[in-house]
Amino acid sequence: MIAPMIDSVRRIVGRPAFLAALACWLLLVGCSGLAAPEPPPTVSPASPTPSAVADRIAHPTAPAGHCATGRLLVGDIPTIAATWTVGVQDAIERAQTWRSDARLVILQIGCLPLEADFRWEGIFYSDSAQAFFASDTGVSSPAEVDPVTVPTLPLDRVSFGEVHRSLARAGYPDSAQISPTSGLTVRLNSPTDPFGPPGIPQDIVYHVAIEELGEARDLFITAANWTIYSYQDPR
Repeated sequence: MIAPMIDSVRRIVGRPAFLAALACWLLLVGCSGLAAPEPPPTVSPASPTPSAVADRIAHPTAPAGHCATGRLLVGDIPTIAATWTVGVQDAIERAQTWRSDARLVILQIGCLPLEADFRWEGIFYSDSAQAFFASDTGVSSPAEVDPVTVPTLPLDRVSFGEVHRSLARAGYPDSAQISPTSGLTVRLNSPTDPFGPPGIPQDIVYHVAIEELGEARDLFITAANWTIYSYQDPR
């Protein structure tokens, strides 16, 4: 039943939008809990190893404890910077239990419902299975795409500390709320799988939707120069 539905969506929206819609659908099916902290991830060559140097920033105005309000805040990002390798390790282990060649394509971070803890969601792709896999739900779905067009997220270049500093420079306080619909999403903007507004450099892109006055403003932060892009910008 899943495959016909996916084929139908692909025919309607086209390939780039299809991949984005497929990833969103897989991420929103459900969520799972996290294990206690373990050593930094050790993964196969299919998924690059996260940097051993964690970003750590002191923010005395941040709420006590991450996800303390039940919503992801800008002030939670430094804690993500210090602990993300643990969360990603759990997602990688789940995915490589599914397929040993599973490689991470998209990472999304939010808050667990009814718990003051992060939710780590990964979308993986297996070349051998030619399918996507959502680590939090265990749902896999076949994808009629050329494997070489599916980019791997380079974990060794991920820096949440720079994301927080970019938002702070732009005037967003630690108390600013991030939309729970999208959370903090990390993926690669590439020619075969574009992500972000027109003109954004081809590199890792971090997306958050900051809620202001009842509206959400989509912000895309590029790792190329840590500049914030938005569809509302007159670029």
